[in-house]
Amino acid sequence: MKKIILTVAGVFALTFANAQDFKSKRGENFMPEAGDWAISFQAAPFLNYTGKVLGGNASSPDSKSPVTNSFVGKKFITDKTAYRVVANLGFRSNNLKNGDYNGDNTVDFATYKESSIALNVGLGKEWRRGSTRLQGFYGADALIGFSSTKWTQTNLSSGNSKYDAGTSINLGVNGFLGAEYFILPKMSIGAQYNYGLQIASNGASKFNSTEVNKSSSDFNLGNVSSATMNLTLHF
Repeated sequence: MKKIILTVAGVFALTFANAQDFKSKRGENFMPEAGDWAISFQAAPFLNYTGKVLGGNASSPDSKSPVTNSFVGKKFITDKTAYRVVANLGFRSNNLKNGDYNGDNTVDFATYKESSIALNVGLGKEWRRGSTRLQGFYGADALIGFSSTKWTQTNLSSGNSKYDAGTSINLGVNGFLGAEYFILPKMSIGAQYNYGLQIASNGASKFNSTEVNKSSSDFNLGNVSSATMNLTLHF
């Protein structure tokens, strides 16, 4: 995080002298306009790479770094307001055979199959403030999502085992507040903080058709996710 902050500070320092120039030398507008579309995603992997370049220790971006922030698409209806679509899809599949989980053949299962899926989508609206290349924004998203995990294990001595974690369905309203700086025409780096309400209904988990945990519900009010640093492209 320290490297990210220093990188962003360096970018701000390099571009501050032109902070009042709202058009490039080619006549391109820096800020979004009515009718523009935009996509926003987590900037941390790219900023970490830039920090390594500036520090003389360049390496390729880490393709294994988890990108936890949702994809956000925007449609600007005016220069200062936009509708938002939020989406985050995660899928996991794991298959093991011949009981060779630990590098030897002593584990007592022939096959193991696991699958999980999580989908979260939302709609919202964003308002913007500011008359320079430094823009503030705020708004809210209504969210809905679900997740499910299952696994099946074929044991060499005792037959099949099945586990179902139960389907979890969640509803929420997420407020957000942030700021971004347009480093290039229609390209900005910014930070966003989220705070909201979430209600989840969790289905009963079962092992071999026998209920292990009863269904439950969760209620959460507060920091839905930590502050994120985003790169946004407008077109």
